[in-house]
Amino acid sequence: MDTISQMPQYATLPSRHFWRRAVACIVDIIIFQAVILIAVYCISTVIPLDFRFAGWSYTQCGVEMPDQLAKRIDAGWPLRSGEVRINQICEVSQIGSEKQKYLQTGVSRQTDYGTSAQWLTIPVDADSNPVVGTEPVYPSLISGIVNIALLALAFAYFSANGRRTIGKKLMGLRVQSVDGKNPGLGTAFRREILKFSPYLLFSTAEFAFSLFPVFPTEDFDALLRMSRDGYTLWDNSDAMFGIILGIAALIWWFLPLIFWQGQTFYDRICACKVVKI
Repeated sequence: MDTISQMPQYATLPSRHFWRRAVACIVDIIIFQAVILIAVYCISTVIPLDFRFAGWSYTQCGVEMPDQLAKRIDAGWPLRSGEVRINQICEVSQIGSEKQKYLQTGVSRQTDYGTSAQWLTIPVDADSNPVVGTEPVYPSLISGIVNIALLALAFAYFSANGRRTIGKKLMGLRVQSVDGKNPGLGTAFRREILKFSPYLLFSTAEFAFSLFPVFPTEDFDALLRMSRDGYTLWDNSDAMFGIILGIAALIWWFLPLIFWQGQTFYDRICACKVVKI
């Protein structure tokens, strides 16, 4: 009796190529993002743009604050015993967008558990006057979606019809259909859009939160009094968005690689695979 033929046969799953794929993706994102930023900068010198790419900004704090504004802060948020005032105006610069200015004011104090602080961050206009209200996120929302679409298109173009991105060439990888053929541009673009879908989720969540007012009142003096009394303002949306994006990315990108079945989620949907050549 042939016992070997009766033994259960286990399919050999393809290698994950985890580190190769990770390095290739990082290299390609750096290259494509640099090209996009340079293109946006060149276009913005001719045509005014209002692109705000998340994470690609430069912040400089310590811009001189007008005496009138400093006195207004002292009157609305008087110091208590043991407290130290911290005032500063920060300028945020981004490629393709005008500078944005923010006022950061707060107090710090020593407690039995260390140093604690309360902060209030408010946009200011060109004359350093507080602009209280819901800050529009449409430019950043549109910029985020456009940036993702351009990245996906760049990845797709260099992954379709037998081509490879620079990162995949360096790591010896190629995207193929499950039947061993080379995917067309449409399939490759759909795969890349699905790959970057956590970023789309981030933009959607950012827009949803923007529908709610950041500040409970548009009276700057009232906000100062509320901050003095310990009222917590909803000013941690970026942290919340980061948590949402991190959870989505862990599920979408890493879960298939942990419970490996030969393909990631977006590869399976598009009937593609990544092979080593």
